[in-house]
Parts: sequence; C-alpha cells; structure tokens
Amino acid sequence: MKRKWLCVVALALAAVLCTGCGVKDENLKSDPLVNADGTAPVGKTLVAPAPPEGFTLLDNKDILAANGLYYASWVNGEPQPYENSDGKTVDLYDAQLTLVVQENKTEEKAASAVSGWQELAQQNYDISDTQTLTAGGQEYTVIQFTYQDESNPYAFGVAAFGQKGTSAIEWELSCQESYTGDALAVLTEFLNGCTY
Repeated sequence: MKRKWLCVVALALAAVLCTGCGVKDENLKSDPLVNADGTAPVGKTLVAPAPPEGFTLLDNKDILAANGLYYASWVNGEPQPYENSDGKTVDLYDAQLTLVVQENKTEEKAASAVSGWQELAQQNYDISDTQTLTAGGQEYTVIQFTYQDESNPYAFGVAAFGQKGTSAIEWELSCQESYTGDALAVLTEFLNGCTY
C-alpha cells in the first residue's frame, strides 16, 4: 500500500509540475540545493548537470524527503500568465523539464515505481515513439508523445524512465506548440550530463 501511495504521489507531483505552476527564482544559485557550478543534487543518487543554453533551474525540492521523493524543474522561455484548472494564475513557459527521483529501500520497489510511471504515461499520453537510450552510462526507456488532455497547456513532450540501484528516475520535458527546440536533443543533453 505504501509503495502504491508513493507512486501516486510521484505521478501527481509530476502532473502538477507540468502545468507550469512555479515562479522562477533568480537567486536560486544561493540555495544549498544548487552547486556553484550550476549542477543540482536531486536526492542522494543523482546530480543533474548545469542546464543547457536557454534553460534555467526553476526549482529543486526535497519536500517529501522522508518518503524518499525529490524533484527539480528547469524552464525555457519567458513566463506567461496562465489560469490553471484550479482557477489560479501561474507562470507558463515555452518548455518545462521536470525530474522526479524516488529513493526506495529495495531495487524491486524502484523497478515497480518505474513500471507504474510508464503505465500511467501509456494511459495519459498518445505515444508516437519508444526507444531505449543509454546516456551518461545509464539506460533509459524514452518516449515521445502528445498530451491527450486538451486542458493541458502543453502540446507534446518527451520522457525518460530509468532505475539506478534503489532509485526510480523520471525526466519529462513538456513543450508548448510554439517551442522550436529539439525536445529529444535537449533531454538527451541533460541525461548525458547526469552523474550518479
């Protein structure tokens, strides 16, 4: 039951983040969760690279650290006001990359979390391509997709699912129709820069 709850929390968190509900913090580099070189440790397993050109670290949180759940997000473009489904005005970016790391007690639980995330993606996205990608020495299952939910302000995206020991890892890059970058290339650049 606890494992299922953690999966639900992680997926809900990822869905919330993909609605552009953050506010860019220009002073984030002073945050202890960001290194001086722009890299960002996310949990105890992963250090995300300094973002590629055009992307800025928006947030890096360990809000559910007691349950082993961590996330970080990066954004591209200038924020535009957007009213979400809750009637709140939030910042919406051309693209937003979200990383969720769930640290588990066993490798089996990590594998189960990754499977749960992939299953949810299959239910909620129209997947156009699935491939296996090795980046930075780590293997990922990568999907390219469009969003089924018409109320989602993002049109398409790319996601990577992986496991490192007892940690389940999900990266998701959500893009508006106006985003002109190569989503897969951007995600691959982030993945290649990760250290474990």
